Amino acid sequence: MAPNVGSTDRMVRYLLVVVFAVIALFFVAGIWKWVFGLLAVVMLVTATTNFCPIWAALGINTRRKAG
Repeated sequence: MAPNVGSTDRMVRYLLVVVFAVIALFFVAGIWKWVFGLLAVVMLVTATTNFCPIWAALGINTRRKAG
């Protein structure tokens, strides 16, 4: 599980965590509350671990190359 989320990508994900959490808590109800809550959790986990399984499956790496 090699890191594949760069610093800019990680910051965007943290921003999306806040946006999705606010939407889930204040703007939607029912199933949409759970959808946006789950999206917030997924973005938080991928930003914190620096690994995105979707990026890995697609062969995308947003980290800078060493050297």
